[in-house]
Amino acid sequence: MPSVFPQTFEQEAIWIADRFLGQPSPFLETWAQRITGPLDVPALERALAALVARHAAFRTRFRLDDSGPVQDIDPDGTLVLERLPWPGGDLHDVLHRAGQRPLDVAEGPARLTLYELAPDEHVLLVQVHHIAVDDASLVLIDEELSALYAEQIGVATKALPPLPDSTLGEYAVRRRASGVDPEDQAFWAEYLDGARPLNRLPPGPRPLPERRGSECATVRGTITPELGGALRARARSLRNTPTVLMTAGMASTAAAVNGEDLVIVIGTPVSRRGDPELDGVIGCLTDLLPLRCQVPAESTLGEVCLGVKRSSLAVLRHRNMPYAKLGGGVARTRRVLSGEHLGRICFGLDEAPGRLVLPGLHCERVYVGGASAKFDWLQYVVADGKGWSVRADYPTAYFTAEEAETTLRQWQTALAAVAADADQPVRALLDRLAGIGRAAAVDQTRPAEG
Repeated sequence: MPSVFPQTFEQEAIWIADRFLGQPSPFLETWAQRITGPLDVPALERALAALVARHAAFRTRFRLDDSGPVQDIDPDGTLVLERLPWPGGDLHDVLHRAGQRPLDVAEGPARLTLYELAPDEHVLLVQVHHIAVDDASLVLIDEELSALYAEQIGVATKALPPLPDSTLGEYAVRRRASGVDPEDQAFWAEYLDGARPLNRLPPGPRPLPERRGSECATVRGTITPELGGALRARARSLRNTPTVLMTAGMASTAAAVNGEDLVIVIGTPVSRRGDPELDGVIGCLTDLLPLRCQVPAESTLGEVCLGVKRSSLAVLRHRNMPYAKLGGGVARTRRVLSGEHLGRICFGLDEAPGRLVLPGLHCERVYVGGASAKFDWLQYVVADGKGWSVRADYPTAYFTAEEAETTLRQWQTALAAVAADADQPVRALLDRLAGIGRAAAVDQTRPAEG
């Protein structure tokens, strides 16, 4: 069986972008778990080795040969579990620095580290390049490592299903042979017509440097169970989804500073899973596509949500258009997806996060901020009981910590407004969001007392 295949369209887009960006790479992802209790470290090492042996993505080198960018699978590749004492300091800060360590994807896309905080307290960090995983892959790590560890310590558990014969390499060959559907090309050319990059970023008008740089920080927040319940109820009443309502809230936050007549383009992740042969495979099968949103001031909040729903469904129907092809052809002349304009604001929601369950242990996922700035505002929302936890990565060249907190507050205000009354006019909400931005700007310029 061959071990060298062309890269998938999704991998190629990331691989090419990574070549032009500095270090640390914005495509470095982290999956971290705080584990409390009597961890059997040798059993964990064996379970991780079994996971690596099971999934080729951990054993794949991404490089260039005479045919172009390729994925080269090492059938005998391994990953050593790096065991380190806890260096001290804030949990998120330490893991953020660890997640910034360079990974050369030509040598391998992942690193495994186990920190010992105390005899019965550990942090397991999987640092992995986005070229090898997507969000669904992280859920698979939760599920499979849970089963493999239980097996290693002798706890009866349901056997993992056998992996399909098809590989990501064979998927890449099939996709490239089928080419790009002309109907998808025609859709995207029309869909992006008239769209322009955002001129300003929330929370309010201010001068921005020409380049955002790579230095990244993270702002965190929550959606309370009360607001979460109200949002889910509103989504049902509008025959919509929480994802659409939250995306509409993000579009409204951007419109409040850019003007309601501008088409707001928000980057949205789309999965190309669905083939049963690939659903259980760890790998990158997610792409980012531009979602066109409009926030007319004379409409109601419910009408904005309906428009975002229609736009989202259209994008999903044409989601097989590779981002690499989109950025290189359809949209280049409009500068919507080129250079630093490729998606100034991006938003993703995870309603079904995975959970690591190790017998006799308590495991808690630790969400670590991005290694560097991937976009101008990259917001993640993860279901947490009846509410959601929220974090946004932002470039420190474009936002102060206070401005990032204000932007998150504007978005939460938009969510509360639609949850309370979907029939209220958009203009009132936009005025309110702009007022929050102005008030925060005044507070930042006011001399400190004393």
